[in-house]
Amino acid sequence: MSRPTLDNWLSEEHVFWSFRHVRELIPTAEVDSGGPVRALNLALNPSIGSLAVDTSTGSTTVEALLKDTRTDSLTVLKGNDIVFEWVTDGMHSDEPHMIFSVTKSITSLLTGALVGAGLINVDSLVTDYIPEISGSGFDGATIRNLLDMTASYSFVEDYTPGPDILAYRYSVGWYPAPLEAMTLHQFIASRQPDGPHGDHFRYQSPTTDLLGWVCEAASGLPYAEALSKFIWKPLGAQAPAHMTVDRAGSPRAAGGLSVLARDMARVGMIIRDGGLGIVPAEFIADIFEGGSHEQWANGDFADLFENGVYRSCCYRPGEDADVVMGIGIYGQMLYIDRPRGIIIAKQSAWPMPDELDWHLDAYAMCRTIARSLS
Repeated sequence: MSRPTLDNWLSEEHVFWSFRHVRELIPTAEVDSGGPVRALNLALNPSIGSLAVDTSTGSTTVEALLKDTRTDSLTVLKGNDIVFEWVTDGMHSDEPHMIFSVTKSITSLLTGALVGAGLINVDSLVTDYIPEISGSGFDGATIRNLLDMTASYSFVEDYTPGPDILAYRYSVGWYPAPLEAMTLHQFIASRQPDGPHGDHFRYQSPTTDLLGWVCEAASGLPYAEALSKFIWKPLGAQAPAHMTVDRAGSPRAAGGLSVLARDMARVGMIIRDGGLGIVPAEFIADIFEGGSHEQWANGDFADLFENGVYRSCCYRPGEDADVVMGIGIYGQMLYIDRPRGIIIAKQSAWPMPDELDWHLDAYAMCRTIARSLS
C-alpha cells in the first residue's frame, strides 16, 4: 500500500492506516494529559466475544461482527473493570484513533465543565460570546441550540461528498484546499439563515465547531488547552489526545479528536458517574432527562431511533432507560448504560462513512453486551 496523502486519506483502502496516523496528515494540537492516570482494572471475560447478536443480516457473534464490520478496537467497562478488550490485527492498544463525531460529545462535556466554572450560560445567545457571527445563519441561536443541534442554517451534511461538505472540509484542512478557501471560522460566519432555531433536530457538524469556538472564547484558551485543563487532566487520561486544526489554528470540535480506546471509555465514566466532579452533576442529569422527542421526531435522524432524543451532543435511543451514546462516522461509538454500569468504546475503519444498518448492528451488539453483564 502506498502512503496515504491528504488527497486520499479517507478512501476505503487507506482508512485503517489514516485513522491511526492523522497527525502525519493534518496539523493537530495536543491535548495534554499529565498527572495521575485514572486506574482501570483488568477483569477480562473472553466469553463476551462469543455472545450471539441479532443483526440486520441475521444472527452472529460479537467477535464475528467486529471482524466483519472492520472494527479496530472494542473496550468494555463494567464499573472500573475492563471486562472485554478486542483489538484487530495490525493495531496496538496504545495508538490514538480518530473518533470523528464522538468528538461532539466531548466538546459538550467541555461546555458543561465551563458551565460549572461560571464561564458559559447555556441560555445565552451565541453572539454574546462570538459577535463575529452576527448577521449569519447562527444569529439568534443560543448555546442550548448548539448543544442540541436545533440551530437552523444553510448546510447539507452529505458525505458523498456534496458541495457543502467539500467547502467545509477545505476550511478545516481535511482536503487540499484551493487558494480561495475559507478558514473554519470564516466558513461558519458565512452560513445563511434557513428557518427558525429550536424547531427540530438538524444534524449539521459546523454547529459543534461553533460550540468549540464558544468554549475558546469563554475560557480564554485554545480548545486543546481548555480540554486538557477542564477534562483530560481531571479525568486522569492515560495519554494525550490530538485535535485537528485548520490553517488558522481553529479546532475541528465536531469531529477532529484522536484518542486511545481506554481514554474514550474513561470519558464515558464522566457521563455514567454523574460528572466525577469534572462536569456539574446537573448538566449530566440533563443529558439523561432533558431534550425534546418532538424535535427528534421532526428531525434528520428520526429513522435511526423511533423514540430518540438528542441532548447535549449525546443520543438517547429511548429503548432502555438511561442509555446514551456518542456516534461517529466510519463506525465510532461510545455507549453508556448507566443502570448496568457499562461503558463500551468502539473504534472502527468502515469502508464507507455512514451506513444505517451497520450503525444499528453496532447498537444491537452494545445492548447485547450490556444486558449480558447486568
